[in-house]
Order: sequence, then C-alpha cells, then structure tokens
Amino acid sequence: MAFDKRNVSQIVWGVLLIAMGVLLCVKTPYALRSSPGFTFLNFARYFIAVLLIWGGGKKLYKLYFIKDKNKDMK
Repeated sequence: MAFDKRNVSQIVWGVLLIAMGVLLCVKTPYALRSSPGFTFLNFARYFIAVLLIWGGGKKLYKLYFIKDKNKDMK
C-alpha cells in the first residue's frame, strides 16, 4: 500500500477517533461523580464514546481491507 498524504491523514483521523472514544469511556465515571442521578448524561457519554470507537474502527477497516479487495478484483 502506497502512503500518500490522504491515506496518512485518514489513518491518523481513524486512530484519533478511537482514542477519543476510549478516553471518553475512561473519563466518564470521574466526570459524573459530582452529579449523581443524571442517568441520561451517563448514557449519552457512553453512547457517544461507542459511536466514536465504531466510526474510527470502520474508517481503519475500510482503509486496510476494502481497498485491498478492490485492487485484487482489477
């Protein structure tokens, strides 16, 4: 796989999405200690974290696996 600026930036973006999702999962219990009883905030933070991790994983999967299949078919 040739590295061009577009691929490198997409890889960095995917890794950053996953990292932000993981950090949000780690930070959520500490952020919600001061405000007990807000279950919707707890749900929303974890939901956003899962979406970030899923989006970053999907981006990296498409960059590494889908592109290789398209090259083999040509």
